[in-house]
Order: sequence, then structure tokens, then C-alpha cells
Amino acid sequence: MRAARMSIEEVENPMAAGTTTRRPRRTQAERTATTRAALLGAARELFAERGFANTGREDIAERAGVTRGALYHHFASKAEVAAAVVAELDAELVEHVVAAARAGTTAYDQLRRSCRAYIDACAEPAIARILADAPSVLGMQEWRASSESCVPLLEAALANLAREGVDVPGEPRFAAVLVLGMLNEAALSVASAPKPPVARRQANATVEAFLEKLLT
Repeated sequence: MRAARMSIEEVENPMAAGTTTRRPRRTQAERTATTRAALLGAARELFAERGFANTGREDIAERAGVTRGALYHHFASKAEVAAAVVAELDAELVEHVVAAARAGTTAYDQLRRSCRAYIDACAEPAIARILADAPSVLGMQEWRASSESCVPLLEAALANLAREGVDVPGEPRFAAVLVLGMLNEAALSVASAPKPPVARRQANATVEAFLEKLLT
């Protein structure tokens, strides 16, 4: 009678009979991190596809495969979800820019490459739609604050230029802030342009022209 009820697994692998393999139970912290990641991934997809205004919290929960209660547990509002998505995106952009700079042969080449990489990334459709909405969703002050992690990187790049003998104008930190402001405005212009690829080429050419006038 027992043989008649044996599973296929037990027939193919007699050692499986009478044994039960249990996966380790995930901790609460792991479950929380998984749910948050799913929500951010879903929100990022929807904001890129539909825009912030046309995405509801229920849409995010459904796309993530979780309950609305789970969403409300992690984020008190849709704007809070958007802020987390933008923060995640900013961190990825920083990594992308740093990687591009490493390919440079001089301090100026590193800066030029990093600026181009930033603008090119911001022209990607999945990023452009989110960036175009960010200032109005988060407020201009919070949106500007979200990109301030780039200031030390730019300040270091300008310091490297100075060590190579370039006469960097002004106080280093303010110079870095101004360069970042130029890049952010270029990125927003590209993101909101009717034809982002055309705007990207124009923005890259203009930024490089400014950098050449200022730093060479």
C-alpha cells in the first residue's frame, strides 16, 4: 500500500522517502526588505510608464503583488514612495557617473566623461519621465537636496584639475555646486524635451563647451 502512494520524487530518489527538506524561514527584516524592494520596483516601473499623477497607490500595490496594507505600512503617501524612488535612482546615477569617470585619462577627461554619462543616463526614457516629474512631486528644494551627494564628487574632480595646473575659478565647493546646477538643469531639459535624443546631443555639446571655456 505504501508503494502505491510513493511520489515520483521518492521513486527516482529513494533517499527522499520519509525525509522532509525545509527551507530556512526568512527573518522579519528580510521579509520587510523584500516587500520594500518590490514596492519600489513596481513604483519605479509605473512612474516611468504613466507618470506620477496617473499612478495610484493601489496600482503600485497590485504591481508589487502585495496588499494595500503592506504599502501603507512602508509609505505614508505616494509622495513618500516617489521620494524613495528618486533617492534610489540618484544612488544609481552616482555609481554610473563614477564608473564613467574611471575611464578618463586626465582630470579634465574624467570630468567630461562623468558629465556626459549623467546627461546620457537622464535621457533614458525610464529615467527621464521620473526626473521630469520629480521637482513638482517632491518640491524644488527637496529635489535639489536629493542630488547633493554629487557635490563632493565634483569638488574632488575640480581639486584634481587644480593639481594638474588648471586655474579652477572661484571657491571649490561653490564651483562644484554651480557645475551640478548646470548638469541638473541640462538633465531636466533633456527629460522634459519632446525629443530627448536630440536634446541630449545638444545638452552634451553645450555642457562640454562650457567646461572647455572654464577649465582648459
